[in-house]
Amino acid sequence: ADAVIGADGIRSAVRESLFGPDAPRFTGCVCWRGLVPREAVAKDPMALEMTSWWGPHGHFIQYPVRRGELINWVAHYDSDAWTEESWTHECDRAEILETYASWHPAIRRLIEAGETYYKWALFDRDPLQSWVRGRVTLLGDAAHPMLPYLAQGAGMAIEDGCVLAGLVAARAKDIESMLRDYEALRKPRTTRAQLGSRERARVNHLTSPWARLKRDVRLAWRRYFGTADNTMYQAAWLYDYDVAAVAAAGNAAVGRGAGTD
Repeated sequence: ADAVIGADGIRSAVRESLFGPDAPRFTGCVCWRGLVPREAVAKDPMALEMTSWWGPHGHFIQYPVRRGELINWVAHYDSDAWTEESWTHECDRAEILETYASWHPAIRRLIEAGETYYKWALFDRDPLQSWVRGRVTLLGDAAHPMLPYLAQGAGMAIEDGCVLAGLVAARAKDIESMLRDYEALRKPRTTRAQLGSRERARVNHLTSPWARLKRDVRLAWRRYFGTADNTMYQAAWLYDYDVAAVAAAGNAAVGRGAGTD
């Protein structure tokens, strides 16, 4: 092949062939998820909104999907009782209700309205030092698997593909140099997303009442008094990013003799 792009996911065989097996770190967090028909919670207006509930040791997120026909929810909780990294393991509703027994009644109503529940353990991986070796590179979760707390796993993969496609279209005869520039353009951003997701997990699950109060005051301050980015989560760096412009700028820099050879 002219080049090999390993876009083969979190258990990437391409990554392992390049850099050897990695050792994922169990985060101590277990997740559950489910889907609920809108009709089952239609009398609960809060269930139909995108809502994030935070509490000691965990958080719970819900939002409408499929044109609002379904409500998707994902529950995260600090626990070492389960360590299987799978999205397809079904579990019993009782354990979720027990975990969230002291949380808001709206959460329990949403859980009770479902029929099928899935459970998995969250594992974390450190950013790689490099993605590229010769004419082989990585893309998406194969390069930078991340925790879900910034909701950027799929988004980062799409951005990778856009940048890489732009570079390939302009520089297909210069594969090795082009792949190194692809990594240089993408790695700082994806590393920030990986580490930012890790930090968000810590912030979401604070146990100290004083630490939670400081967090909440800080978020409120950002929302009402922020200037350049007045969002609670300070997420403009994620959503203001113009991936097509980045790819074009990378090619333009090479055209001016600024590429890596």
